[in-house]
Amino acid sequence: MWLDNESQEIVDSFWKLVGEQETFPRTLERSISLALPVALVKLPRLDLRAIENWLLRRNVQYLFDCENRAVRGCLVAFGGKGIVFVDGTDSLNELRFTVAHETAHFLIDYWQPRNKSSIKYGASILEVFDGLREPSVDERVYSIINGTPIGLFTDLMERKSQNELNETWQVENKADKVALALLAPPEAVYKIADFSSKSFAERKQEIVSVLISTFGLTEYVAASYGTDLLKLIGKGPSWAESLRLAI
Repeated sequence: MWLDNESQEIVDSFWKLVGEQETFPRTLERSISLALPVALVKLPRLDLRAIENWLLRRNVQYLFDCENRAVRGCLVAFGGKGIVFVDGTDSLNELRFTVAHETAHFLIDYWQPRNKSSIKYGASILEVFDGLREPSVDERVYSIINGTPIGLFTDLMERKSQNELNETWQVENKADKVALALLAPPEAVYKIADFSSKSFAERKQEIVSVLISTFGLTEYVAASYGTDLLKLIGKGPSWAESLRLAI
């Protein structure tokens, strides 16, 4: 399986909220607006200072706890709502993955924990999530907020090469996987790609081509994802091919 049960539940819930399946290649922009309280903001040559200034012009005083630097994307969430900032000068394929990745963070790390806790413990718990009050003794006892961000939530998608897409922190890896499941679900890829070639190199070339042309992924994302999808169905490199790849 590409996704664990929890992540698959998140993806399924998202499309249920949308009410329709977006055609490929997906940008997710309309789907997000239908399903989530998330706004998409495109800024030229995105960096942290530009995000701070954008928020300040809207009377939100927030400063990142680090030096200014360029980023591909950024999620800012508070009060059950989110803003996804992206670099409007990036290519369309780069943009679609950035949007999907930051939306995945909103769903996994912010939206789902708030909703589950609200259902289980009542709406008053959201005041704790938003940093408006301290948790009560009972709330501490039940560890409602363990591992969940309190107050304004942010996530940064760094501007650097992602040739090793999945070799990152566990939380980023999970967001990557959900993002890819939103943009190019494995079952949809398997229906289109031809895996009949005996050569792994040819099978990989085929699936990468499909991921780029049909699903709109960038070449480096398609190469990593394509290899993982081939391995999932036993179409990865043979023992001899693995030796050659390692040399």
